[in-house]
Amino acid sequence: MTTAAAGTASAQLADLLGPDAVAAAGQLRQYGIGTLTPVAAVRPIDRSGVASAMAWANRTNTAVYPSGGRTQIDLGNPATKPGIALDLTRLNHLVDFQPADLTITAEAGMTIEQLQWVLAQEGKYVPIAAPLAASATIGGTLATGTSGPLRSTYGLPRDWLIGISVVDPRGVQTNAGGKVVKNVTGYDLNRLYTGSLGTLAVITEATFKIAPAPAEWSAIVAGFSGPDTAATACQNLQAQHFAPLGLHILNRSAAQRLAALGDIEPADYIAIAIIGGRPSSVQRRQKETVALWKDNAVLMRNLKGDDTVALTAALTDLPANPDARPTISVRVNSQPAGLRNILGMELPVATALPPPGVVADVGFGGGRLLWWDDCSDTNAQAIAEALQGIQAAAVASGGSAVVERCPISVKRRLDVWGPLPSSMTVMRRLKAQFDPAGILNPGRFIGGL
Repeated sequence: MTTAAAGTASAQLADLLGPDAVAAAGQLRQYGIGTLTPVAAVRPIDRSGVASAMAWANRTNTAVYPSGGRTQIDLGNPATKPGIALDLTRLNHLVDFQPADLTITAEAGMTIEQLQWVLAQEGKYVPIAAPLAASATIGGTLATGTSGPLRSTYGLPRDWLIGISVVDPRGVQTNAGGKVVKNVTGYDLNRLYTGSLGTLAVITEATFKIAPAPAEWSAIVAGFSGPDTAATACQNLQAQHFAPLGLHILNRSAAQRLAALGDIEPADYIAIAIIGGRPSSVQRRQKETVALWKDNAVLMRNLKGDDTVALTAALTDLPANPDARPTISVRVNSQPAGLRNILGMELPVATALPPPGVVADVGFGGGRLLWWDDCSDTNAQAIAEALQGIQAAAVASGGSAVVERCPISVKRRLDVWGPLPSSMTVMRRLKAQFDPAGILNPGRFIGGL
């Protein structure tokens, strides 16, 4: 699109939504995706504004790139054509909160931190988490299918989502689910939209079921000398009736970048057991966990209260921490039984990549491989091939691997989502049905959807 055409797009959107809803030309770079800078950026104040912007994009066949807190803007394949950024951060209002009915409804631009603060005023909690919660929005967290360190107990965000409002590519507003917990009517569009990277519709509002907040938090941090010792100790704990809410193993490279561990000298492997609930239950689980681990751990520490909350947040933020942001981040999905395979991935996979930092989720399965090394463009092809090797190995073991972040020179040489799944034909049909013109986040999802 030419400069003149871009100026026309901004002018038309300003006439449609008002000049205050359109970003100035000098602000467009902040909405960039990789090397692509949008031709215009709009910030609607409500769902009607989102609908108007989408209807305009449909009429003019202009690509639309939904934007929230931009904490995970690196996720996805490179954008394939110029378009506009649709900034949803002004849709940040609380719509409905029913503590007695255990439901809350909020606009998609509200941050995860704001949502949890509102709930905390009534002693409630929704167990969804995303890196950089002060910036990460509800809509972005749902669109990317992001989850936190406690997913082995609480599940994924879609498991707490009971209602959703979206605007489709034609600008039509639709709702799915409802605002009551017992709602099982019709096709589960909540799950369809969650994790679709904004390629089917733009999320504008969400309703969650909620739960009482744990009264007390604690964490047991233990060091182990080897991967087998750490894996055995954690799998034994996970099998107990006093298993923690979240259980993770970090190798030395990852643990050294977790500042919330304080002055703990990292062992070769650090296990973190996150415990929450009633005070009496937390205290009992602490004692039983220490008793189970004490003979094999080379160090052990018990964190309480705010220190545990800070450690959990730091563990959530690790793959996106701006103070120590990884150059490459790969999310590996596998069954819990594959724990040793995840820990084994710290071995070099190719000469192009050194051993990664490893964070393994013992209870849920899978984990992350993180590299903080400077990956220059000179070996982009070799790095891409190494990452494709990781993806192929994950698929061969019954899982998958998604490259969440890597240099753009590497990203151009692979599909960050990995080999095409067997469901690809169905996914293409859904995309054609929901977005026939292909204007929502074109090219960025699995297989270039």
